[in-house]
Amino acid sequence: MSHIEKKEFEIYRISPPPPKWDFQEYMRQYVQTGDDKYFYWFLHYYEPTLNEKAKSFRNKYSMEEHFADIKQSLVTGLCKALINYDISIAPFLPYAQRYMEREAHNYIRTMRTGYSVQSEFEYARLRKVMDIFNHSGGEFTEETISQVATQIGESDEKTKSIIEGGILTENYTDVQSNDEDDTGTTDFLLPDSSLNPENIYFKQKLYDKLYEAYDGLEYTEKMMLAQHLGFCPECFSTRYADKTDLDENGKPKEKPIKPLPYTDIATDHGFSDANTAKRVCERAMSIIKAVIK
Repeated sequence: MSHIEKKEFEIYRISPPPPKWDFQEYMRQYVQTGDDKYFYWFLHYYEPTLNEKAKSFRNKYSMEEHFADIKQSLVTGLCKALINYDISIAPFLPYAQRYMEREAHNYIRTMRTGYSVQSEFEYARLRKVMDIFNHSGGEFTEETISQVATQIGESDEKTKSIIEGGILTENYTDVQSNDEDDTGTTDFLLPDSSLNPENIYFKQKLYDKLYEAYDGLEYTEKMMLAQHLGFCPECFSTRYADKTDLDENGKPKEKPIKPLPYTDIATDHGFSDANTAKRVCERAMSIIKAVIK
């Protein structure tokens, strides 16, 4: 790793280190005092997680030179989340996840090599057009273009241009090194199904609804449901880094978060029996299902 790359991983490092608290405590102090230092203290300790998130986006979308900018977009999401954050309703990090993802995708949408879309409206339209196009057979013919144009209310020429951009987005991605210690890169093109606008559209719609539903739960419901289903209530990951079990490179192995039985969940939250924990989780699931229908 070069000196410049190392600096990108330590943008928010403070020396000497600030007091180490629970992440939520930094947010509580910030909300109560309005002092920016608490947010900077939070970033100091949250930066390793930011780095992992930024690397994940960088690797998935083959944007090797964009790590620092993607990381900054995630921090922008955190700042926007703080604007309307009500500390009495929910912990900050689960609340902020949608904001972070939205900002990262906005950056990728405009800066990714191959095809850039200039506004969120155009990006939404692109996803809609490609959804119709693919359901119409996915053949780039005058007949299909005319069918799509009729459904979106655009001219055939304009619709053709949109579809061409969508096809480019689906199939044009420069494959590059994903790891800091790799020196070689490849210079050929491969199809990237993860960038299919239709898939992105429906996945993002589902994720937004799920986050909205989860945010609407009470704090205890969120924690118990996360334990029952086996995911992190802060980052929604289903895996964790086991620092007691290292791989051959000395890095913690990633392991799945195991769902807890109702008896253990009840004990963690001070309930007398497993049936109470079960009822809470079932109620939370019914609320979420009602929102995403």
